[in-house]
Amino acid sequence: MTREKQRGVAVITALLVVAVAAGAAAWMLAQQSATLNQAALVAARAQVDLYADAGLDWARGVLAEDGRKSAIDSLNETWARPLVGLPVERALVSGSITDAQSRYNLNNLVKDGARSDADVQLARRLFDSLGLEPALVDAVVDWIDTDSDPTGNAGAEDSYYLSLPRPYRTANRPLMQLEELYRVRGFDARRIERLKPFVSTLPARTTVNVNTASAEVLSALLPGIGAEEIRALVASRGAKPIVDRQDLAKRIPNAPASAISTDLDVKTTHFLVAVSVAQDDVRASAEALVSRPGTGSGPSTAIIWRRPLY
Repeated sequence: MTREKQRGVAVITALLVVAVAAGAAAWMLAQQSATLNQAALVAARAQVDLYADAGLDWARGVLAEDGRKSAIDSLNETWARPLVGLPVERALVSGSITDAQSRYNLNNLVKDGARSDADVQLARRLFDSLGLEPALVDAVVDWIDTDSDPTGNAGAEDSYYLSLPRPYRTANRPLMQLEELYRVRGFDARRIERLKPFVSTLPARTTVNVNTASAEVLSALLPGIGAEEIRALVASRGAKPIVDRQDLAKRIPNAPASAISTDLDVKTTHFLVAVSVAQDDVRASAEALVSRPGTGSGPSTAIIWRRPLY
């Protein structure tokens, strides 16, 4: 090999070495950049989660303060006003508190492990007014109650669920969250979405707050009361909240006495709290069910469950 060819080979070899080294350096820089970006996202997510925790603590503080000051709960109180776009350092925090007892508690369908006939009739009226099959209520009863006897033709116990392609058993306990209805016979996404604004799944037997309930829920609770009278009640409570059961009886003289004494109240012990946080490219949202059983000078709050929404 001539000296000129040797020099050419050496030059090409040197260029190849430089190219490989440059490629390796570029790859390492890219990996380092990706690692740094990932670390930044992890840190931002941790910060966002802390802000969400703070938002939940804010809601609990608002509810505790309201419990100390007010003997009733209504939609014109501080807790009912949403927190919209509050800037916190580089983040934007928003949140809302919803009265979970403005909705009918599906767990009321079963009392002491057995079907509550009065609540079944109430729920059937509500389902029917929402354009849903009233017989769906039977399947919910069977999901919650402790026996193994199907309720009516639409009910379902273990014998039904164990025959499915992917078998499972009935819960035989109260519903924890509304999405559990996806496992109950007859329910699908359309039916559950239709129900969401009007029903809840609270861990204890609860009344409905007449100051916050929708006209649909109140109509189911007050059979025999016309739609016009229900709308008038909803309009009047905005200007002057109902202060007690006696006040409600005066405003609707024809209301069933059992509904006023058993199903309705003016005070709430369960609230749904939603918190959303946005910081840089990170978004997070969480929902929690908060109880406030205490009254008087020092009401306490407790988180029953909490879940991320996205």
